[in-house]
Amino acid sequence: MRIKHHQEIICGINLIETVLTARHDSVETLYILDSKLNSRIKRISSKAKLKGVNISLETKNFFDLYCKDSNHQGLALLCDKRKEEDESLLEELLKKESLLFLVLDHITDPHNVGACLRNAAAANVDAVIVPKNRSCHLNSTVRKISSGGSELVPFIVVTNLVRSLKKMQSSGVQIIGAEKTAKESYTNLNFDKKSALVIGSEDKGLRTLTTENCDKLVKIDMPGQMESLNASVASGILLFEFIRKS
Repeated sequence: MRIKHHQEIICGINLIETVLTARHDSVETLYILDSKLNSRIKRISSKAKLKGVNISLETKNFFDLYCKDSNHQGLALLCDKRKEEDESLLEELLKKESLLFLVLDHITDPHNVGACLRNAAAANVDAVIVPKNRSCHLNSTVRKISSGGSELVPFIVVTNLVRSLKKMQSSGVQIIGAEKTAKESYTNLNFDKKSALVIGSEDKGLRTLTTENCDKLVKIDMPGQMESLNASVASGILLFEFIRKS
């Protein structure tokens, strides 16, 4: 099989189902493990056929070759690559009257980034924003962990995060940083119609330059003995606090 430069093979039932729903025009072939035709796979196969997608039954050897590092669950999809967005999309989104961004400040763990994308999709976030350098981008692990969230939320890569935060502020976006040393609890926060929530890495938190360019810093109260939360857990708490107060 020849995979063109603009194509990729993705695995995972949730991700594949989301791609078939969100952008079926980009899909060429659905590959199904011939020994694993359960009810859910049959349902996805029927959905793909209705959308004009080619169906191919394959042996275990095929999946060992093309999905060797993935828990493929008996399915693989040949489709166009999901592209990352650049700052031109940020410029366009800033024209909206209400906005919610999730900004990831140099988070390098793909499992954390994928889980954050899943939270963002659940909270109907307008975009997830990451810096170009020293940050995990939209790779196969991120997309698999996101359970389809990577297909639903724009993933914007910016050259200079601080400059992008300033650009957001000039367009009326309130920048809220999650920082364990902050004095104010997130539960006391009043959100603006245009807000960006900034989450730092587990080990280092927000960078100093990032904190200096936040309008507000908030903490998540932790009565237990742990010092910090997983970045994706923190993002979920703050995103749904925004929704609760909107």
